[in-house]
Amino acid sequence: MSSEASSGEQFSTTTVSSVAVQAGNSRIVIAILKSGKWVQLQLAEAEPNLLEIGSSQDETKKLLQDHEQLLVRLKSLEDQVWDLLREADKTAEENKEQSQVYDAMAETLGDAWDALVIVLEKRRKLLKITAVFFENALEFAIKIDQVEEFLQNSQEFEDVESLKELLQQHEHHTKELLEKSLALLNKSHELTGFIDEFKSDGPNINPELIQGAHSSCLKIDSLLELLQDRRRQLDKYLKHQRQGLKQVLQICQWHHQENQVTSLYKKDLRDYLHKQNLGSSLTENKELLCEHKEMEFKAKEWNFTVGQLKAEALKILLSEDYAEKEHLKLSNQKITLLQEEVCRHMEERKKLLQEASDFFNAANKAFDVLGGIEAYIKLLNEEGLSLPILAMKHEELQGEIKACTTDALQKGKALVGKGDSHSSWLPGIQEMIEYIQKRVDQLTRQCPAYTEFSLKKQQLTASLEDYLKKVSMSIKKISPILTIGMDPGSCLSESERILNKHLELANQAKETSHQLEAAVRIIKEGDEFEPEEMATFSNKAELLNEELKTLSKNISSKLDILKAYVAFLKSAKEVNDDAERLKEFFKSDALHTDNEMENKTVMETAETQWQTVVKKILSTENMGHGFLNLVNMVNENLILKSGNVVGVTKEALDNLNKVKEDLTEIWTTWKLQINQVKSIKQQSWKLKEQFKKTTHSSKILQEALKPATTVDLGSNLHILLDLQKKINQMKPEFQQLSAEVEYMVKLSELLSLKGVPGQENSEKVSELIHLHQKIKDMMTEYDDILNKTVKFHHVKEKMDCLIKSGELEIPETNEVPGDAHQVKLHLTNTLEKHTHIRHLYKLALTLGVDILSAVQKPCCLNVSVKNLQQELATLENDSINWSTKADKYEEELSHNFQYCTTKEEINECYKGLELRESFKDLKKKFNNLKFNYTKKTEKARNLKVLKIQIQQVDMYAEKMQILRKKADNLEKKTTSCVVNQPDGNVGVLMETVRELQKQLNEFGRVVEDYKQNLDLMEHLQQLMEECQYWYEEASATVIRVGKYSAECKTQEAVEILYKQFNKFIQPTVPQQEERIQQFTDLAKRLYGFEEGSKYVEKVVAKHEEVLDSINELCNSLKQLEREIEKDVLKEETPNIECFVEEAIIIQKEQARNKQELYKDVSQEKEEEPNLEYKENCQTLYKNLDIKLYNKEKI
Repeated sequence: MSSEASSGEQFSTTTVSSVAVQAGNSRIVIAILKSGKWVQLQLAEAEPNLLEIGSSQDETKKLLQDHEQLLVRLKSLEDQVWDLLREADKTAEENKEQSQVYDAMAETLGDAWDALVIVLEKRRKLLKITAVFFENALEFAIKIDQVEEFLQNSQEFEDVESLKELLQQHEHHTKELLEKSLALLNKSHELTGFIDEFKSDGPNINPELIQGAHSSCLKIDSLLELLQDRRRQLDKYLKHQRQGLKQVLQICQWHHQENQVTSLYKKDLRDYLHKQNLGSSLTENKELLCEHKEMEFKAKEWNFTVGQLKAEALKILLSEDYAEKEHLKLSNQKITLLQEEVCRHMEERKKLLQEASDFFNAANKAFDVLGGIEAYIKLLNEEGLSLPILAMKHEELQGEIKACTTDALQKGKALVGKGDSHSSWLPGIQEMIEYIQKRVDQLTRQCPAYTEFSLKKQQLTASLEDYLKKVSMSIKKISPILTIGMDPGSCLSESERILNKHLELANQAKETSHQLEAAVRIIKEGDEFEPEEMATFSNKAELLNEELKTLSKNISSKLDILKAYVAFLKSAKEVNDDAERLKEFFKSDALHTDNEMENKTVMETAETQWQTVVKKILSTENMGHGFLNLVNMVNENLILKSGNVVGVTKEALDNLNKVKEDLTEIWTTWKLQINQVKSIKQQSWKLKEQFKKTTHSSKILQEALKPATTVDLGSNLHILLDLQKKINQMKPEFQQLSAEVEYMVKLSELLSLKGVPGQENSEKVSELIHLHQKIKDMMTEYDDILNKTVKFHHVKEKMDCLIKSGELEIPETNEVPGDAHQVKLHLTNTLEKHTHIRHLYKLALTLGVDILSAVQKPCCLNVSVKNLQQELATLENDSINWSTKADKYEEELSHNFQYCTTKEEINECYKGLELRESFKDLKKKFNNLKFNYTKKTEKARNLKVLKIQIQQVDMYAEKMQILRKKADNLEKKTTSCVVNQPDGNVGVLMETVRELQKQLNEFGRVVEDYKQNLDLMEHLQQLMEECQYWYEEASATVIRVGKYSAECKTQEAVEILYKQFNKFIQPTVPQQEERIQQFTDLAKRLYGFEEGSKYVEKVVAKHEEVLDSINELCNSLKQLEREIEKDVLKEETPNIECFVEEAIIIQKEQARNKQELYKDVSQEKEEEPNLEYKENCQTLYKNLDIKLYNKEKI
């Protein structure tokens, strides 16, 4: 040590002497230092260190005891120091020159001694503080031991109070631990602070003090940490156990409250909830309702308590700290069920009481009303009203009886239905119900008029329905037969069969008509009872009557045709038979006798028979012509093959005409043969007589054919019929004349052959023939014109009848009927009637034109056609006007029918029969398809499932197209109906179709959007699988290259491996990043920005992971290359065996890696990723494996 003198000179420091003081294990050495005039004391050695505190309380106490003795011994040296100082003072006084030096030495020595004492006193204080610290640590340790022992002992409790006491002990121990810990911490802080202050006190820092301080602090911290660890562990155990005890206490308290709640339930509520009495009267029921209100207040309080209990239980159950919860959970469930049961019973009880109250109120009201009704019934029965009126009154009363008791009976039955056979409240309710029903039955029996009236009305309705049903069935049975045209047949037997069949149909129609008349009579009778219902039946009867009239008219027309046809065929057959018999008579030899009288008689008989047959032939011909006229006048639809019938008739007429000619010829020949027996002179004389007679008869007939006045063809039909009748009557006479003329011609020829001069006879015969031809032409013209004229007038007369009956009038279609069947029937009948009327107009005009054409030819007939022309002009004008109106009416009816049909189709399609149900079913199935796909997890929605979903959506899209086509067709029909329908009743149809089209379009857009969404999802799945495939292949390549790199022994192998790896990996990275970008954009487009970002997080993270592994592999290859550069190759020629082994190892490794690769690829193929991308990757990695193997071989 050195010090600086006041004169500024430098003095060296010299140790004058040293003093050692020891007490026990403590020892200090004090050095006395001198430097110039300064003297200093220095603690040269201290054992133990001044800052040593010991490791335990005993050591500290021992150190303190030794230090106390050391201080005592050091104190004994203090007198010597002071003696030395006094000696120095004395020396200074003696030596004045060195007095300043001695003074300085004395001063510094005193200060040094004081400083030494202070240091040792601090050492004693440190040891005292340390002793206190170890005492606190010991108390803390003892307390920890006590708490550990407390925790180790079994902590049992019998009841809640003992549990609370146990919790208090836990709290007490915790509190004492904290107090002891806090005291120890404070003392440790005081001790360490004192050590820090001690080691840094003084001008010079002693390294030994620092080391001692560090050692002491380390001991303090170690002890403190050890004790605090134990405390913390104990705190943890205490807290855990205390928490468990609190849980147990809380659960025990909860169960105690549960018992209280249960006891309260048993005391106040249980007995009441089992009560079932609802009262037997309104008064008793009101008392029970008041009682229920009081119980509701108690139940409310009980429910509040239960609610608090449940909330506390829920709090315990939701807490994660509670371990044993099952028993509490079960108890909570029980109390919850009990609460629900109480609430349910209270509600049911309240509801039943209220319903019973409503029932009794309704019953009282019903009894009041029934009393008034009973009095009114007695009053009505005394008035003597008619049955309908009385029935109406009784019906009203029965309605009132039912109305006033329905509510009470319904409520009573509802109450009875809610109970069972063991319910105690049923008898009172049932008795009240029975009494109400008894009163109802009693009053109902007092209203018999309504029952009688209802029975009669029911009988009328049943009879009416039966009649109408029979009529309808009969019409349905007859109608199909008459719908098709009639085939009269080509022979008599067939025609008679068909006639009999139609006669039977006529009888059926007549019987049906009688049934319909009976139904109409019932309807008239029923108007008094039920006008509205009878109006419905009346409308139905009118429709049936219209159909029956049409059928009857059809049958009548067919019967007229069949009767005329059968009569004609029968007459023709009879005529043929008579003609055959007459021919047989003429051919017989019975006439060749010599008796002139007998021959004359035979000739007269034969002539009479011949005339009779000719008259029959002429009559039959008239019947045939009449039948043809009738066929021309009737509707063409009545006869199935009218041409065949007309052909058969005309063939029969031709046959009759031939028979007539044959008979005339046979008669003439026969007469000639008879007259041959006479002489030539007699025959000549007979010829002259016959000539005169025939000429006279011909002239008379000619004169008879000439009318006295001009015949007006447009006059009255009766005049024309009389004229036609007159001509028909002349036909037999004309036929007789024709036969006689023919006879005369043949006789004249015969006489000429016999040599009789015949010039005169020939001239007379020629004149007679000319006269006969003239008469024949007149009769033919008359017959033709009169036939056409009569036919014309018949047609006109029929037209007049139609006009009078109103059938030619065209009604107006003001209202559109709603029944398509009715419209169709009306349209069919109208078209049939109009076709017939058009035929009549056409026939009349054609006949009129033919008459005018026949009259205009040169003839000798005295007829006038002026009136006929006027009638034709009028008829033609009427025909045009009527046809115009009829065409318009038919068009309107057709539009109405189309409208009704379209309306029914739309209603049928849209209201659930076809289109709407198809649309609903399709929409439901599509929504189910979407929902089922949405329910699947993200993992289940793989590419295969997605493609199946897309195929199903495509199928629904095709079905949508079919529905749209149907809707378009429906729209076209509706639009056509709108265009053609004149009124505005089609607006509803248009709105229906538009609404349907709107729904279809909206649903179509939904399907299309969903399909586009699925297509995008499919693309997203493909991108994801491509990314996943790249990750797997890249990772597998990184692993393989890493394995290959471990086997590389040369720098060139590593370099080639690195280049090949970069060559095959690096080009795929930008492609993969582009694919990820597409994946990200598509995901954000599908799921939105936030959800899309979450969706791609895993893919992006995987991509970064693979890139990191690639970069790491590249860095490792570079590092490997640098390491190989530093190695010295000891052998230039490689060991062949080693090379072979390495090649075999590499081959096995490659085979194993390829198997793993192809196995992964086969697994990935099940999910169908992009095949082209896979093939490219496989080719790249295969080439990489080959090149790596070749390089290793090299």
